[in-house]
Amino acid sequence: MPITHSDIGSDEQLARRILVRARDIAHCVATLDNESEDGKDAIAILKGVYARASDVGTGAVASRSRNGTSISLRDIKSAFTVEDVSNLRSLCDTPSAPAGMPRGSFPADRPLSKLWAEGEYS
Repeated sequence: MPITHSDIGSDEQLARRILVRARDIAHCVATLDNESEDGKDAIAILKGVYARASDVGTGAVASRSRNGTSISLRDIKSAFTVEDVSNLRSLCDTPSAPAGMPRGSFPADRPLSKLWAEGEYS
């Protein structure tokens, strides 16, 4: 059974937002079985994010009201630490690119080498 909002926390709206962001970070979160070891690891990470997101003063919560029982959140990605992102990606074998560097792989040969092979005219 895949990970659902109820695996993460009791506030359904917050848990769903965290789960959507987690799927954006690491696509395999959507397909992890909540009973598998990787699924349990992902749930542990997401529960930590949930706890941080619902705690005032962490940067994730902008304001909270008692009598009106309302909460105002900043961008949900502020609840994810760099470690959370890295750990979720590791569960999916998604490589993390160094800061400021492009992601992906690029061909080793250059387009110009197709016209003039290196060493051909030397």
